[in-house]
Amino acid sequence: MKTEDTRAIFTAVFAGSIVLANVLAAKLTWIELPGLGGVAVPAGFVAFGVAYLASDLLVEYHGKEYAATVVNGTVVTLVIAYALVFLAIWMPSAPFYGGQEAFVSTLGGSASIILASVVALAAAQHLDVRLFANLKSRTGGRHRWIRNCGSTAISQGVDTVVFITLGFAIFPALGLGGDPTWGWALVSIVAGQYIVKLLVALIDTLPFYAVTEFVERPT
Repeated sequence: MKTEDTRAIFTAVFAGSIVLANVLAAKLTWIELPGLGGVAVPAGFVAFGVAYLASDLLVEYHGKEYAATVVNGTVVTLVIAYALVFLAIWMPSAPFYGGQEAFVSTLGGSASIILASVVALAAAQHLDVRLFANLKSRTGGRHRWIRNCGSTAISQGVDTVVFITLGFAIFPALGLGGDPTWGWALVSIVAGQYIVKLLVALIDTLPFYAVTEFVERPT
């Protein structure tokens, strides 16, 4: 596959998955973990996994500098997407339109969650890019599973801690929406969501190998 093709495809998949994941996060889904019970996670967790796969592939084939640029562009895209959503909410509804309340409840997130998602995205994705590149260098380009799993597992942890702490505790405490959550309740949310994301990171290794084999096969 041509270099320009992979660059365009991985960039589009990354940006699209991030924006879609934040839309899907409006729904909470219930995941049963054997021996641990159930945990509520945003329905966008699979889309976030796809985004991490795409960012790792960007670093693998196009370097950390380009991948970091894509992350910055996607953060800007997400902010613009939120702005357009709130513009659509603000627009007056047609007299016969009866879905405004559902539209607002689905897409109109609280200020604390929106700010937390943007900050977590920037912090975690830049960390993922740097970790992946560093692990690739340290292993001499071998053992792809190490850089794929290692970078994603660590950065997903940072994403979870930053997002939950800011969105459910710090920002609400500053008056940006809802009542703050502290203590064990906050820890349990972080732990439950991270376990699910960690499982996705491990499963992510299979498509990572499949895509790299496809990209590098002789044409």
